[in-house]
Amino acid sequence: MKKILLTIITICFCCTFAAAQEETTGQTEEKDFSNLVMTAAGFQAVQIEEKDFIFSPSANLQFMRMKNEGVESAQPDSIVIGAGYSQDIFTKGLGPDQVKNLHGINLMGNVSLGKNSFMLMVASGGEVPFSDISTVTGMAMYTRQLIQKDNLSLVVGGGIIVADLGLKIKDFELYVLPLPVINFGYSNNIFAASLSFMGMPSVQLTLLPESMFRLRTSCQLEGFESARDIGFDCALVYYPLYFKDANELLSISGGVMTNGASAKLRNKNSYDFKYYTVYGEINATLVTLRCGYNFDGKTYLNKDETGDMYKGLFASIQGMFMF
Repeated sequence: MKKILLTIITICFCCTFAAAQEETTGQTEEKDFSNLVMTAAGFQAVQIEEKDFIFSPSANLQFMRMKNEGVESAQPDSIVIGAGYSQDIFTKGLGPDQVKNLHGINLMGNVSLGKNSFMLMVASGGEVPFSDISTVTGMAMYTRQLIQKDNLSLVVGGGIIVADLGLKIKDFELYVLPLPVINFGYSNNIFAASLSFMGMPSVQLTLLPESMFRLRTSCQLEGFESARDIGFDCALVYYPLYFKDANELLSISGGVMTNGASAKLRNKNSYDFKYYTVYGEINATLVTLRCGYNFDGKTYLNKDETGDMYKGLFASIQGMFMF
């Protein structure tokens, strides 16, 4: 579920970034629509034992067709189609069968027309994606923008999610659940805050959002089993560029956050790693580099705690390109 939400956030960021690019490149009105292709790739390494790592490469491709500013047309304002692939490589293997490779595939589509948006997504992860229903997550969602001002926004909607969520009513397993959606945002010179509810609630707060130094915090609920299901990220962020139109293009930050990894094998066993991380990050918009130190981690088998996780290092790099 967490990966699905991260994917949706990434999609929203890509659409926002693409719209910003359209405003700054000075498109002429001779062309009603612009076609954009965005590619993204990433790699992460997490140390889970002294000589055991999880290596996670990933790649995404998105096609966006966007209506140019000022164009009047009955066609959708934007159409986004995307696909992604990821892999988790366990250097020493996972479980009694020493499984070393897990794969993830996601497909999505989003159509926006005026204040309305429609999204469909299908994702699967495991040794063999789409091998059975326990490896598949599907989502259909509709949202409508009720308020959009310079400092205030409100989006509401709903949908359904189809997945193996581990929920039961007596002996009956639930695979389909309603998905309410609320996204409220407010900002001024002192702070910028947003409250989101998409299955699970999350809160984001940035102090001094127009300053060179900012305090960025976020908190989200990822489950109901323990205090470790409360995820957070708290960082001090520095924006070194003075240029007004480019001051957001580069940032340097340091902070502490929760992190984790999970895997579900064909034998139905699920493995989870939950830990805290002290990290540093350089974000140059198109390229992001993050590295840090993991501590106070726990390992889980079928959601039962099995021991302490090794205190180790992690590093990740992400890049994207638009053409």
